[in-house]
Amino acid sequence: MTKREAVLRTLMSRLASLRQGAIVPFLFVLPFLFGLGAKLIRAKQWFGDYQAMACAGLKVQAHQPMYAVHLACPGMHASAFVYIPAVANIFAALEHLLSEPVVCALYAVLFFISLAALVVVPLRFAPGAWRDKLPFAVFIGQATVTWGNVAVLLHAAILGAALVLDTAPWLFVVAVACAAAVKPVFLTYLAVILLSDMPWLKRIGLMLAGAIAGLAPTFVFIATDPGTAYQWAQVLTHFVYDVTPGSGFYGWLGFLGVRGDTLLAQAMFLVYAGALALSALYIAYRLKLDGRARLWLGLGVAALLIPRIMSQDVFLLAPGLVIVAQRGALLATSRDAPAGKTSRTLLRYGPNIVWGLCALALMFGWIGRDRPVDSLALLGLSLYLIGLGATLAGEWAAQAAKTQNGLWAGLNARAPVKSETQA
Repeated sequence: MTKREAVLRTLMSRLASLRQGAIVPFLFVLPFLFGLGAKLIRAKQWFGDYQAMACAGLKVQAHQPMYAVHLACPGMHASAFVYIPAVANIFAALEHLLSEPVVCALYAVLFFISLAALVVVPLRFAPGAWRDKLPFAVFIGQATVTWGNVAVLLHAAILGAALVLDTAPWLFVVAVACAAAVKPVFLTYLAVILLSDMPWLKRIGLMLAGAIAGLAPTFVFIATDPGTAYQWAQVLTHFVYDVTPGSGFYGWLGFLGVRGDTLLAQAMFLVYAGALALSALYIAYRLKLDGRARLWLGLGVAALLIPRIMSQDVFLLAPGLVIVAQRGALLATSRDAPAGKTSRTLLRYGPNIVWGLCALALMFGWIGRDRPVDSLALLGLSLYLIGLGATLAGEWAAQAAKTQNGLWAGLNARAPVKSETQA
C-alpha cells in the first residue's frame, strides 16, 4: 500500500465513523432552520415569486406592460416577472374570477402541500435510509419557503407523475411539458425517461413528444409577439445571467469568468449534459438498477442538469446519489468488482464522497450564504457521477478490446497455412 493510499483509506475511515453519529444527520438541517428563523423575525416581504405572477396578472387586466426589472403593483412587493405571458394570462383569469386575495390563499395552500411532498416522499418512500439522505438538506435555503417560487409546485407535480411512470408514462410527459412551459429548463426531467427500462423506441418517442410540447408555448410566443418577447428576454437575461446564475452549471461558469449566455457556454453545457446523461445511463446498467432505482437516479440527474440550480431545485437530488453510492460500494466488495483501481476507489468510497461533499457545504455554509461552496459541492456530485460512469465504461471498453484482440489472434493462430506444395 502506497502512502497516498494509506492517507486516503484513513480519511475515508474517519468520514465513515463520523457519518454514523446519532445526531450528525440533523446538523445538515440547521442552516435552513436558522436561516428561516431569522427570516421569520426580520422579513417584511414574502412570496415574491407569487406576487410577480399575481402582479403580472393585474397588469394584463389593466392592459399595461408586465416585463420590467422593477415590477410594481399596489400593496405588493413583487419580484420581476420572468415567465411567458401565458402564465400571466392564467393568473389574470383567476384573479378576475376569484379575486387576488383568494388566489393568494389557494396558491399558499398548494405551495405548502407541494413543499411537504417534496420533503416527505424522498425521505420516507425513496430507497435508502433517511439518515443517508438528510445531509442533502444543506443545499436547501430559507428562500425556498419565503420566496414562494412556483418551481416548488412544478417539482411536486413532476414527482407525483414520476411515481406512476410505469403505468402512466404519458402523464409524466404531460407534467414535464406543462412545467417546461413555465420554466423550459425543466425539460431536464426527460432524463427520467432516458434512464428508465422501457424499450428504446418508446423512450425516444416520449422524450421527443415532451420536448416539443414543452417548448411549443415559448416558440409560439416568440413567433407571434416578437416585441414583447424581446422585453421578456431582456428581463430574463438580466436575472438569470447577471443577478442570480445559481449553484449549477451557470454558477460553475462564473468561476471561469464565462457568461452563461455565450455560444461557448452553450457548447460546454451540451458536453456536460451529454457526459452526465451517458454516465448515469451506464451506471444504471453496470449496477443493475431496477426500475424504481432508475427512477430516482433520473430525478437526481435531472436536478443536476438544471443549468441554474436554485435552492428549490434540489429536493429530489438525494435518493439517486445515495442509491448509486451504496450499490457501488456493494459492487466493490463483490466478485464482479471491476479490476481498475480508479473504478474500485470511486465505488468503494462512494458513500463517503457523497457525504463529504455535503459536509463541505455545511462547514463553509456558516460563513456566508452566498452559496459558492454549495455550487462547488454540486459540481463535485456531478463529477462523481461522470467520473464513475466514465471509468466503468472505459474499463469495459478496454476489456472488450482486449478480448476481441485475443479472439482475433486465436483465430489467426488456428488458421491453416498452406504449404508450398499445396499451393
